[in-house]
Amino acid sequence: MTTATTAPSTSETQDLGSIIRSYHEVTERLKQSHEMLSLEVFRLREQLDEKNRELARRERLAALGEMAAGVAHEIRNPLAGIELYVSLLESDLTDQPEQLELVRRIGSGVHNLEGIVNDTLSFAHGAEPTLLPVPFWEIVDRVVAQAQPRADAVSAQIEVDDRLRAVVLFCDASQIERALLNLVFNAIEAVGRDGHVRIADGGRTADKRHARIVVEDDGLGVAADQLDKVFTPFFTTKDTGTGLGLAIVHRILEAHGGWIKAGNRKDGGAVFTMAVPLPVDSTPDRQGHAGESARAKATRLTEEGKD
Repeated sequence: MTTATTAPSTSETQDLGSIIRSYHEVTERLKQSHEMLSLEVFRLREQLDEKNRELARRERLAALGEMAAGVAHEIRNPLAGIELYVSLLESDLTDQPEQLELVRRIGSGVHNLEGIVNDTLSFAHGAEPTLLPVPFWEIVDRVVAQAQPRADAVSAQIEVDDRLRAVVLFCDASQIERALLNLVFNAIEAVGRDGHVRIADGGRTADKRHARIVVEDDGLGVAADQLDKVFTPFFTTKDTGTGLGLAIVHRILEAHGGWIKAGNRKDGGAVFTMAVPLPVDSTPDRQGHAGESARAKATRLTEEGKD
């Protein structure tokens, strides 16, 4: 006896094919969603690790700053006495050139030590910035005027991006001037004779709240294993200096709610990028941050705008 087999109708075959295609489409979408979620989890983990490293770094710097401030205060008192005695000796030795020269060398050493103490205290305390709209070109003019003699001494050229004329920052002008001057001084030392230093407009950050100010040179650049260390207090590759210049720059930008990054140019030389806040409306924003202190605002902008 033969059993007859009924073949699926064309309609049933089409329905089955449609179901299979839908299944594959849903599976593919789920796969893509899983991949996207995995990437987002990875990104968030990296971000969390970075925040934890930054928090640990701030805690270390706070402890180091407190210790450095105590040491600096203890050194400053005897230095003042030495400086007084040096000035008295200079008055008494005006008719003895050889002895006077020795005393002046002592005075020069005392002056250098006083500079180190002042740098240490600047790093340790970090004055609260007074944030106001400031045409950046005014800061650039003052910095170039102060740096030009050093550049002339080694026949180095300081170039300024003309687009910076249109940049207005929301900052403490004196503090940002000091930060920029430190970067330019370092760049001049790095390029040496006949080198080039450039202050440029690096555009805006992704959040549009900060201007990128770039200082680059055509020197030897920064060694790869030192890029993460250059802002560490007392770290230096020079025979002279305190190793506090870049640490102070970092502290100034952090107090402004900005940041600074170090890197190297493709064509050789170092590049330092500062992110400085741009002016914002004085009216309350959607997050209700009106009336907050400069320090609180700086902290919030750092968390919201760092990229």
